[in-house]
Amino acid sequence: MAESNKQFCYALSVEYPTTDLASFAYHALVVDEELHADKVTRTLRLDGATLSADFAAVDARMLRVSVNSFLEMLILASRTMDAF
Repeated sequence: MAESNKQFCYALSVEYPTTDLASFAYHALVVDEELHADKVTRTLRLDGATLSADFAAVDARMLRVSVNSFLEMLILASRTMDAF
């Protein structure tokens, strides 16, 4: 599916207390690929202590599913780092 067909977009940024924590979260999340890469694109960026994610999807449902899944993984990674 062409990138131009992905008209539903969402962007988020999470600021961590340190660049190390942001880097840990980035590396934990970047390895997971989108299950429906033909319908959803996710781009992760790390800028200092800020982790940013951009999503683009072919429809609102796919965007919601992708963002929800990502947020669950982000929460798990953050809680794991808090435990240590």
